[in-house]
Amino acid sequence: MDIGKIINHLSSRLKSRSQVVHTSLGIGNAQGKILNFILVESTLHPVYQKDIEREFSLRPSTVTEMLKSLESRDLIVRIPDENDGRFKRIAFTEKAAAVKDALNQEIHETEALLLRGISEQELMEFTRITEKMLQNLDSEEKSSSPQ
Repeated sequence: MDIGKIINHLSSRLKSRSQVVHTSLGIGNAQGKILNFILVESTLHPVYQKDIEREFSLRPSTVTEMLKSLESRDLIVRIPDENDGRFKRIAFTEKAAAVKDALNQEIHETEALLLRGISEQELMEFTRITEKMLQNLDSEEKSSSPQ
């Protein structure tokens, strides 16, 4: 069994489904994921570039370019932090808020499709196994990174 191939195929199919909504905004899948992260997380707490780097395991330069692109499309703004002007809080604009429902609808429809015919017990087992896989990858990365 080639589990990596199955995971890659699933990932590719999910990207294709979300591409329709992202294309309507003039952004790519990666930018769409980041925008959705900002839309959700900024309602809970201030979001900074470091949060995005950590969440998506991206380099600072990559995140900077994506944020510039989202900013140029008037989907986000960067606001200097009240306590330390070197840090910029990332907030979504009214234009992004207007597409939030479309992004959420696409996510919910995709999740419903993915879970069709899957029992609660199967979902719990899948979640347990994939979390363990992620832990395995995380522990490998930490042990192989230079100290």
